[in-house]
Amino acid sequence: MTDTASLTDRLSRLIYPGPACLHAIIQKPAVGVHAQVEEAVVAKGVGLVGDHHKKDWWKGERIPGREVTAVAWEVLHALGTTVDTPGDNLVVEGLDLRQLQPGTKICIGPSVILERAQKVHRPCTLFAARISEEARKAVSELTLRGALFSVVQGGTLKQGDALHIIG
Repeated sequence: MTDTASLTDRLSRLIYPGPACLHAIIQKPAVGVHAQVEEAVVAKGVGLVGDHHKKDWWKGERIPGREVTAVAWEVLHALGTTVDTPGDNLVVEGLDLRQLQPGTKICIGPSVILERAQKVHRPCTLFAARISEEARKAVSELTLRGALFSVVQGGTLKQGDALHIIG
């Protein structure tokens, strides 16, 4: 097990070489079930079609702007975990998600447009249980948990799709 200080040091030195792309797509058909898929349909007001209906809820309450969750592959790689472990829908590569301010839009593939939510994506007790408490603390300290998004324009996502910041 790696201590928090070592993880924080490792994470603080991450490099996000571009171009940005969609490294992995994770479908969540049931609570606690994370399945990597090669493509998925994204719909406005829904997120990934086929995800369980409570995925945008937390502690009994729906969280606006939490239709799609994302994390950086570089963070997961530094933590030594797999893309499906934390449960985020999208694993992006080549993009530090911290640079996206609330309201920033990204385009993935030919048609999907997502907008960064106002709410911060924080590592929770599930993140700690799935990876480690040390990882939760390090990711929290460096605000590297990822980002929450709402769908502006739906479409089909495919693993490897290019990702661009559009405003």
